[in-house]
Amino acid sequence: MSEQILHKNPATGLPVGTVAAFLNLSSALVALYTDGTDQYGDPKAAWFCLGCGTRSHIARQLATSRIEANNHSAECRAIPWPQASLV
Repeated sequence: MSEQILHKNPATGLPVGTVAAFLNLSSALVALYTDGTDQYGDPKAAWFCLGCGTRSHIARQLATSRIEANNHSAECRAIPWPQASLV
């Protein structure tokens, strides 16, 4: 199975379509982002941890993905990735 490509906003470093970000115990962000709609037109969402790199493997209902992202942020102890220097 091929890995899903994650497009990031160059200004924020968060995935495009981010609707919420959860701060984990070591200050890394877990981003919740929209990922299309289901067969009824309701939004689907997925999440990505900017600390450890873990992500949801499939997009689910927004409420379900939000719970998963928040749970991961409560358990993850990864530190934030270093930011590139702008100088």
